[in-house]
Amino acid sequence: MLIGVCAVFLSLIVVGVLGLTVEQPELSWTKQKVKRANMKCKVTGLASSNYVHWYQQKDGEAIRRILYVNAAGTSTVRDPNHPEADDFSVKRESDDTYVLRVDTLKTSHSAVYYCACWEGGSHNDSNYSYPVQKL
Repeated sequence: MLIGVCAVFLSLIVVGVLGLTVEQPELSWTKQKVKRANMKCKVTGLASSNYVHWYQQKDGEAIRRILYVNAAGTSTVRDPNHPEADDFSVKRESDDTYVLRVDTLKTSHSAVYYCACWEGGSHNDSNYSYPVQKL
C-alpha cells in the first residue's frame, strides 16, 4: 500500500527583520509503507539561540508540532502532546540543513510537513520568526 507523505508546501520564506530564510526543496512525494522518509529544511542565517521546529498537518486536522531541535542539532525535544512524536527524529545534515526522518512509515504518517524557526528560548507565540503557511 502506498501512502502520501508530502514534504512541505513552503518553497521559500524570507524574513527581512532577522535576515533568515527557510527553504524546503522537496515539495511532495509518495513512499511505500515501511520505507524510510527524509524531509530536508534549509535554514540560512540561523543564530545559535534559534530552534528549528517540525510540524505535521493531516487532512482535516489542525497543524501539530512534532519536535524541535537546537541550531547546533545536538538537542531534540519531542512534543509530548503528539501521539507519534517518537516515530520521528531530526539531524543536522550540514551547517544550514536539517532533516526530519521517519524510519518506518505508517499509513498514519500521511500528512503535510512543515519546518519553521523560532527565535530565542521562550518558544511563545509572540516570539516566532516564521508563519507556517501552505502555499
